[in-house]
Amino acid sequence: MDNSTTDNNGDFSKSSLNLGIYTLTYAKSGYNDASLSATLATDNQTVTANFILLSNTCSAGTVSGTITDAVTGANVNNASINVRSGLNVTSGSTTGTTATTATNGTYTLSSNMTAGGYTVQVSKTGYITTYFNVNVCGNLTNQNASISENLSSGSMRIILHWGASSGLTIVDSHITGPDNASGRFHIYYPGNKRNFFYYTNDQVCYGCTSSQKSDNVTLDKDDISAPGTETITIPGGSWRSGTYRYSAHDYTTAGSTGNASSTNFAESGTTVKVYYNGTETTYNVPNIAGTVWKVLTIDGDSKVITAVNSMTAVPRNGAGIRTNFE
Repeated sequence: MDNSTTDNNGDFSKSSLNLGIYTLTYAKSGYNDASLSATLATDNQTVTANFILLSNTCSAGTVSGTITDAVTGANVNNASINVRSGLNVTSGSTTGTTATTATNGTYTLSSNMTAGGYTVQVSKTGYITTYFNVNVCGNLTNQNASISENLSSGSMRIILHWGASSGLTIVDSHITGPDNASGRFHIYYPGNKRNFFYYTNDQVCYGCTSSQKSDNVTLDKDDISAPGTETITIPGGSWRSGTYRYSAHDYTTAGSTGNASSTNFAESGTTVKVYYNGTETTYNVPNIAGTVWKVLTIDGDSKVITAVNSMTAVPRNGAGIRTNFE
């Protein structure tokens, strides 16, 4: 067992750890103990392990929400819900609390769940099993999640999610990458448009030519309120040589200045999940002030994903917007 103590900002760190799965246990007088699972899978990897300590005055409660398709936004019925104690716990015994989504995608974990942190597992045939965390302190509603249909080999799906209690309103997905004209594309939700778009040299192209559209990298789903989900898909046959960069923008807080000192994003619990060749990797927003979370890069040749996990600040849409996400 190895011990650490959080600093005045609530941060902690441990270095020089061996690869493997770790269980982190947190304790403080006046709070319920909490646990979280974290995995070091590669050398020199940094894992962000955020957690919330709940007051020991918290009561038991029920958890309810809606499960939707990550691409279409349609409600998903007959999905199985299971629960494990602790955060980010994706294997081992469950608590026995279960549910099945109704025809409108809703579920309720009706047993009074003891105050604390849990991992909720959502499964359905034809979909990739997904997991999300809940912290029970009384009844919790709007604990929504999206699940992705199985992907063809070589395809990648990136899902951004911010919760009902995140304190955020609009969070935008941004992806840049090599296009078919030896330049860079930039896809995100611009202004009052609601489909997928290609940006080259900061000029929007709503009526792109068929050759440009052949890249097929798409913004499949966009949300403008919490809880929200945004989904980007890179089909297996669309990869190009070069670097892809994925970021998330706290659009509402950013305003016209970028709001570099804001900690709204850092405290929101926002997550990004990447699905590729049968694996799911979760990234948690770091505890750093700013309104743009530069999450990861992807090498278009090897498909190796590298966590960036840095924060900066960018105003709302304006001139040169693409270069801010490179």
